[in-house]
Amino acid sequence: MYDYSQKNRILFHFLETLKKKNAKIFLSTHQEENVRYSKTSDAIARTSRFLREAYVDHVFFKTIRPYKSTTVDLDILILGGKKSYEDSVKAMKKAGYKLVVQGPMSTTFWDSEADIGIDLYTEIAASFVIYMDKQKLLKHITNTKLPNGEYVRTFRPEVDLACIIAHSIIKEQMYLLSEYYTFIHYLEKISLEDFLRVVRQNNITSATRAHASITLLLHIYAHNSVPDKLERIVSHLGRDSFETARLVQNRFKTPHKYHPVTFIRSFLEITKGKKAKKSIANQICHFFDLDFSRDLLKRTIDHIVRGTY
Repeated sequence: MYDYSQKNRILFHFLETLKKKNAKIFLSTHQEENVRYSKTSDAIARTSRFLREAYVDHVFFKTIRPYKSTTVDLDILILGGKKSYEDSVKAMKKAGYKLVVQGPMSTTFWDSEADIGIDLYTEIAASFVIYMDKQKLLKHITNTKLPNGEYVRTFRPEVDLACIIAHSIIKEQMYLLSEYYTFIHYLEKISLEDFLRVVRQNNITSATRAHASITLLLHIYAHNSVPDKLERIVSHLGRDSFETARLVQNRFKTPHKYHPVTFIRSFLEITKGKKAKKSIANQICHFFDLDFSRDLLKRTIDHIVRGTY
């Protein structure tokens, strides 16, 4: 059940385990990943420093995992309004970062020093569709210490896990092996009550049910046991037998592509939120823009046929 596309997320974790077992054959690879891990931490701190100097309130999400890992991009949510978002883009340009692409709700820059992408979000969204309301998440922000000793603002584990789950189904429609490790490691850190509250407040019960059910089945398959908190989450939300049956049928292969029915069910649930509902109307309006519709269709087809992301 290995996922090659997410090797940046789980390779270092795998190598750390081998290091403890004194597997010297992987020592050079481990050293390379350790250098990348250090560069990633420095990139996070550096980006945060530039934004703070520009007085831009921000928080990292889906970026710092609860186990040692490297990544190909940093995700930063700008907490203010339109002006704060515009100021963040200006600050990054002024700092010398290369502009890669601008989307409806995000802008991507490139950090050539760390060889890593930096995504600035004005909302947690896919195209125009906002699937997590940032205003509901503001009270869940904390400070996290990086390996280099510097601190950056992140969401608490309950919210970060919820964002990863929503992103997995609503935006990517794909379960990655790195998400299994993230879920399992976060179980030690989260408050079960707070996590379930965040899930319900953000209308991602269906998404979390599917994601947690897959995680539970993978844990049984790998360890023949179930963590207590994971069992309680599935007990509260119910088990998604449909997706787990598909996982078994596919011999536990990851990435696991969610069935369109699971995506539609999860998507319809997020429309209960006022901000999500308004953003969907905005998305529909942009369908009349021929260039936008053509680009969206191309990206949708890519999503359907790709093996990973």
